[in-house]
Amino acid sequence: MRELVGDRLPKFTPQESDLVKGSLDFLGLNYYVTQYASDAPPPPQTQPSVLTDPRVTLGYYRNGVPIGVEASISPSFVYYPPGFRQILNHIKDNYQNPLTYITENGVADYGNLTVANALADNGRIQNHCSHLSCLKCSIEDGCNVAGYFAWSLMDNYEFGNGYTLRFGMNWVNFTNPADRRQKNSGKWYSRFVAK
Repeated sequence: MRELVGDRLPKFTPQESDLVKGSLDFLGLNYYVTQYASDAPPPPQTQPSVLTDPRVTLGYYRNGVPIGVEASISPSFVYYPPGFRQILNHIKDNYQNPLTYITENGVADYGNLTVANALADNGRIQNHCSHLSCLKCSIEDGCNVAGYFAWSLMDNYEFGNGYTLRFGMNWVNFTNPADRRQKNSGKWYSRFVAK
């Protein structure tokens, strides 16, 4: 990294290095998707960028085959629940198995579905079941995971996507936010966490 980024990479003083060593209380992990990675050509020397520094091309497809399950909203979202287990085991094996909380995990639907279709979000249930199954396996593998937060309790304004995507287990009428209805996934999740 130092070779690729050069002077743009900040340097820690020895005192700063000592200050951050062992300072992690827990790791918060947001997990949604896994992607294939391949080498990317170096950018022009005149245009260094944080976006091109890694010199990697990411994608959900290799030779036309998706890495996992294509989302109902778009083939540009491909979910791969085994990647959840893989990243947790990678953290365990390479970073001294820190206390970890899954701070976000979920799946989106289009924001313009009819209310009836939005409430019948059975794909979201399947997505959470698959990810929670992989999470259970990772805990059995010895990963130090202490909590899981489903994204999201209710539909909301999504950074980068506005109201065009809905991740919530509860539907929200954005023109009258007091109008909220539990989706099938919310009913399922309520029963699941009660067990």
